[in-house]
Amino acid sequence: MTSLSPGNQRRDRFSFRKLRRRLTDQPPPKTEESLLLRVLTQAMVIVGIIATDVAAETQFSVWAVPLTVLAGYWSWTHRHKRNIATKFMIALGMLAALGAFFISLREQLNDTRLVLAELLIQLQVLHSFHMPRRQDLGYSMVIGLILIGVASTLSQTTIFGLFLLLFLAIALPVLVLDYRSRLDLVGRAYKAPFKRVGLSWKRLGLFLALILGLGLTLFMLMPRIPGYQLRSFPVSGPINQEFQDNQQIVNPGYVRQGNVSGSGEVRQGRGTGPGEMDQNHYYGFNTRMNQNLRGQMKPRIVMRVRSQAEGFWRVMAFDKYLGQGWELSRNDQTKTVLRPAWSYQFFLPVPITLSKKKEVIQTYTMVAELPNVIPALTYPRELFFPTP
Repeated sequence: MTSLSPGNQRRDRFSFRKLRRRLTDQPPPKTEESLLLRVLTQAMVIVGIIATDVAAETQFSVWAVPLTVLAGYWSWTHRHKRNIATKFMIALGMLAALGAFFISLREQLNDTRLVLAELLIQLQVLHSFHMPRRQDLGYSMVIGLILIGVASTLSQTTIFGLFLLLFLAIALPVLVLDYRSRLDLVGRAYKAPFKRVGLSWKRLGLFLALILGLGLTLFMLMPRIPGYQLRSFPVSGPINQEFQDNQQIVNPGYVRQGNVSGSGEVRQGRGTGPGEMDQNHYYGFNTRMNQNLRGQMKPRIVMRVRSQAEGFWRVMAFDKYLGQGWELSRNDQTKTVLRPAWSYQFFLPVPITLSKKKEVIQTYTMVAELPNVIPALTYPRELFFPTP
C-alpha cells in the first residue's frame, strides 16, 4: 500500500489549480449572435434526419429531432459560458456512440450506410449542445448535407425530391447569413427577421428558381454514363431462415394441391376446378396455373425496379397444358447454385450464343410479400442476394 507524501499532495493540488487557472484565463471564443442562422442551420439538419428516415424507413427522427431542438436551445442560452462540464459530457457521449457504432458495424459489414448515418446523427445531437462559434454551425451544415446525400442513395421514390427542394430552400439563406457573418455585415436597422440581415423573400425566391432551372438544364444535357461500375453491391446481413422446400414455388396467397390450411379446408387457388382469385397475390406464380379462377386483383405496389435499359422480365414458363390451366412439369429439374461464405454474389450458368449481348444491371426492391421467385431478363449472369 502506497501513500502520497504531503509534498506530493501539495504539488498535485498546485498542478490542478494551475490547469484550472489556465482554462479560466483563456479568452472566450467569439460567439455567433445570429439567432436566425442558428435556427436555419438546425432546420437543415432536421430535414436531413427526416429525409434519411423516410428513405430508409427508420425512426431516427423520433428521438433525434426533439433532442436537436433542445440542444440548440441549450447552446443558444449558454453560448457565452465556458461549459467545461458540458464539453466533458459531450466527449463521453461521443466515445459511447463510437463504441455502439463498432458493435453495430459487426452486424452490418455488407452495407454500412445506415450504421454510419446513425453515428452521424448521434454525433450531431451531442454536438448541438455546444455551438457557440460560427465554425460549430458550419460543422452542422456539413452534417446536414451528408445526411441528405445518404437519403439520396437510399431513396426509391420521388418523395425525396420534396426534401431536396426544402433543403435547398433552407440552405440558400443559410449560406447568405454565414457569408455576412464572416464579414460582420449583419445589420440591425430593421425589425423583420429577414430584413434585419439584409435578406429579401423575393430575391431568395428568384435565386431558388434560377438554381433549380440551371440544375435541371444541366441534368438534361449531361450525358448518361452507365452506372453500377462497382462490382460489389450493398447487401444486407444473412437471413436467419431455413427453407424447408427450396426447390418448390411457394406463393403466399395460394397453396399447392393437397395442402390444407389450419382450419382443415383447402384454401383458394386450387390447381383445378373453380375458385376465387386472391386479391393481393398473382395466381400465375405457382407450379400450376388454374385458369378457372374468378375475381380481380387490387392494384398496389409490390416492388420497385431500377434498370439500365428496358426489357421483358421472365419469372417462370409453363410447358404443359391441362385443359383447365398450365403446369410446370420440369420443376424437379432444378439446379442448386452455391456461393462462397464471404460473398453474396451468385454466378449463374449462361448459355453459349453468337448473338449480340449487352450487360444490363437491375436492382429489385420488394415492398410486399411475394413468392420465392426472382424476375430477370433473358440470361441472368450474376445475382446478389440477400439485399437490403
